[in-house]
Amino acid sequence: MAGNYEAVQAKAIAAKGHEVSVISIYNKPLLWLFNWGKITYRKVDTINVYEGGFPFLQIRFVGKLNIFFRQFSYKCAFKRFVSEQGMPDVVHAHILSFASSVIFLKEKYCLPFIITEHWSKINVPEIPQWLRTISNVYHKADAVICVSQVLSDSLKRNFQVDSIVIHNMVSNLFFQSSRKGRNGNAFRFIACGAFRENRDKGFDILVDAFAFGCFPKNVYLDIIGDGPDRPYIENKIVENHLDSQIKLMGIKTPDEVSDLLCHSDCFVLSSRHETFSIVVIEAMAKGLPVIATRCGGPETFLRSEHGRLVEKENVKELADAMNYMLTHYSDYNSEDIQKYCYNHFSQNVIADKIISIYKEVLKKNN
Repeated sequence: MAGNYEAVQAKAIAAKGHEVSVISIYNKPLLWLFNWGKITYRKVDTINVYEGGFPFLQIRFVGKLNIFFRQFSYKCAFKRFVSEQGMPDVVHAHILSFASSVIFLKEKYCLPFIITEHWSKINVPEIPQWLRTISNVYHKADAVICVSQVLSDSLKRNFQVDSIVIHNMVSNLFFQSSRKGRNGNAFRFIACGAFRENRDKGFDILVDAFAFGCFPKNVYLDIIGDGPDRPYIENKIVENHLDSQIKLMGIKTPDEVSDLLCHSDCFVLSSRHETFSIVVIEAMAKGLPVIATRCGGPETFLRSEHGRLVEKENVKELADAMNYMLTHYSDYNSEDIQKYCYNHFSQNVIADKIISIYKEVLKKNN
């Protein structure tokens, strides 16, 4: 899953006729010290991909050392990139922590520098001090993009940063087919996300809501994803005697997710925090109605004709919305949902908005 959002965006910009390269540096175990500085190259469609790693130390008080390791790896990758591709016209960094490691490209080479912020750690009530320490990177950038208005407001409130709102894009893959319609008498809800220990996706709330709703045996819930909190969710399902109706699907490829959405009737987002929620627009690209919590993203774009919004961590309200969907399913027009999604979140539409920012920044720097 790591880098999936950036990959879709890179492909969308390349499809507009631009030369796109990606430098990607990952956290690695301490033994990676023996490979430190090693950069691999591959080509994905027309995109040049340079990848490397840095030895990440999971010890307190070594944050600066990790930053040094990561920045050194980026410098190695950039050196190879320039030797093979030449100097870029613009640098587009994603999320604050990584942008802080590549701001040297702006400072040393005077390259136009853009940051897109879509990190959930920025959309929390209390911003950690270590993030505040590196937040000056926002002010050094030529432009800052946020994927939702809520996130933009957070940057303004916490860091006094003005930003441009450009929503996430949904991969063209999800527009290539539509939902298949009801499978007999069965009704199938679907959810998707990581089973993190902080339970930010709210799957515990979702299972409780399914239990509270007392749904008949022909109503099912599929949850795509995996992670360290999965055993807790499995136990909760068993304790509520729902193992015949709720199925944990594990990790799926984008193609598999697309197919599962086609065979579902309603998407449910139960998150506690989101910066936008790509999974919601992936479901809408299939024409599915959506039930979503007001968690920082969906409330900025989900309209009443597309589904229902509920308060986060409210089991009864979520259960009521799911029961409502069972009886009002036919009120939602799949073609209208799909059309709205394409006009607002497709690769073609969002790529044009991003490229317009590139042009503005390049003009300002010339």
